[in-house]
Amino acid sequence: MTPPPYLYHALLRPSILQILRAAGYHGARTSVLDSVTDMAARYLDALCRLTAAFAANNNEESETGELVPTIVDVRMALQQIGALLPEKSELEQLYNGVEDTRGVDAFVAWAAGPVNKEIKRIALDSSDEATDYLNALKLKHSKNDDDSRYTGSLLGKCIEHGNVEVEGGKYHSISVWEEKMKEAARRPTPQPQPQENEPEGINGDREDSRPPSSGLSSIGDQSIADPMDLE
Repeated sequence: MTPPPYLYHALLRPSILQILRAAGYHGARTSVLDSVTDMAARYLDALCRLTAAFAANNNEESETGELVPTIVDVRMALQQIGALLPEKSELEQLYNGVEDTRGVDAFVAWAAGPVNKEIKRIALDSSDEATDYLNALKLKHSKNDDDSRYTGSLLGKCIEHGNVEVEGGKYHSISVWEEKMKEAARRPTPQPQPQENEPEGINGDREDSRPPSSGLSSIGDQSIADPMDLE
């Protein structure tokens, strides 16, 4: 079952609160917070869609049939969405023969600078073990390191049910039934053999093999606009 959109909104909301707090804001209206969270969600969604599009155009599928984005795909998406500014136009860069990396340098400086470190400090609540705010929250409210209470939920690991046994049927599991159906689909369909005493047509064909004639094929040269005798 797909989680509803408001669940993702609720999960993104604490991150926006931490960013605002790191920027110096200590209070905001609920409507303002929801609007900023919605804009951040739309921005991240557009960034992910562009990254996936560039990955589909630039890369080949892996052995598992999945597309794995590279750092080049992420950079192209950031550049397309306007996160790597300022930057000269591509034509001007080709004319000068020098690549403009001011936007990339500014982004790297922000990621490794004091602003991002302050966001990380507030998000992790000064915890050295956690890697994100959800892990920090779970460690804060758990008396031990066991996170089994979150198993089967969105915040924990999935429950492994194993194979489902089917009782009373021809096949003992769904996987075996699926394999049998695939084998039946790959097996060629046998052609029906004509019977020995079956009468033949004029040209030596069987009478069953003749295509059924419609009412229009028997009118001959008669015009379709002329009245037809339906009695």
